[in-house]
Amino acid sequence: MEPRIWLLVSRYHLDAGLSSLLVEGVATAGLLALAAIALRLSRRQRRAAEQAEASFRPGAALAPGEAVVVGTVEREQGADVAVRVEVEQEGSESETSGVWTHQWAETGRKVRVHPFYLRHASGARIRVEPGAEVKLVDALDGMIRVDLTRRVRVAELLPGERVFAIGELRRAPDPEAQAQGYREQAQGYLLAPPRGGRMLLSSEPLGERFARRAAFHERWAIAAVVASLAFNAAFAAFHARRWLGDTADVRVTQLREHEDGDHTRFEVTMRGADGSAFSDEVSHGAFARLREGDTVKARHVASWSSASAIGPDVTAHSAAYSALPLLGVIALAYLIRAHATRPWYEKKLIETESGRLAESQSSAQQAPKRPEGRRREPTSG
Repeated sequence: MEPRIWLLVSRYHLDAGLSSLLVEGVATAGLLALAAIALRLSRRQRRAAEQAEASFRPGAALAPGEAVVVGTVEREQGADVAVRVEVEQEGSESETSGVWTHQWAETGRKVRVHPFYLRHASGARIRVEPGAEVKLVDALDGMIRVDLTRRVRVAELLPGERVFAIGELRRAPDPEAQAQGYREQAQGYLLAPPRGGRMLLSSEPLGERFARRAAFHERWAIAAVVASLAFNAAFAAFHARRWLGDTADVRVTQLREHEDGDHTRFEVTMRGADGSAFSDEVSHGAFARLREGDTVKARHVASWSSASAIGPDVTAHSAAYSALPLLGVIALAYLIRAHATRPWYEKKLIETESGRLAESQSSAQQAPKRPEGRRREPTSG
């Protein structure tokens, strides 16, 4: 009597198409595509950092046209401000499991702008007229507490602070420059917003904020690659069946039923034509039909017998479904962090702090200002 040949599939395994979609599509191609996107954004930020730094040449002479000018801030005579941004926030509090937190959400933003001067390294005093749409890259290191639920965060250019300014430089009358002759109008350099754009004022090196964003995207690219490698390492047996295995007829040598906790396992031991033996688990229905000596189709891996699996196709354990939440969680976390870590001047400012609002009133006074001339630390982001 000839042996019976069965076409079975390993217990808990998915079909070949779904297995390939989850392991090779979602967990490999999907995560690596996410890593490629993050890496591309990182490279774009790196290029922006390089271009920003290259655009500033410390030894370059002042000349009309688009320019990057660095100098220390001096206010115009009689002015009490150069550039000041006030972010108004409203506070709310909540309690979870006995732990209180409070959140400050931006409700409005005011910008006070007044012409000021930059003292250049050459000694020249350059008048700066930023315009109402100026973009200030600076630290929010000032705070005014209005009442229990209202406060104002402040960023301000102070006298003596070193600032990078990007705009259009030209010769123009300077009301504070000393005239050379009788009735002559004093001339000086004026930095105005570039044509069709906004002036950028930064208290940190121009490429620094781009470099931070580049590093942020790089970290997420690495995280996506590591997640893909870890997932594929967990499914190394699947890849072994794909690339090292062959579909072959193997003979059933032992059938074993045993209890494993609350579950009953139905194990089939098989032997390939090369004499190597391996075991796999099948469903109760398949187990009931099998007899020792039967021939079954299996994906046999001669060099790694434990990776062999019953059934003619390349299949993966149903744990491969975890590829979907893995990709989803990483992609969603990346998007959320990308927005959350943007600096305050590029988003609506929302801050969460521990404790109740009343407890935070101990710091209700306006934050002390920096000594004039002292450069502030770069903002995070």
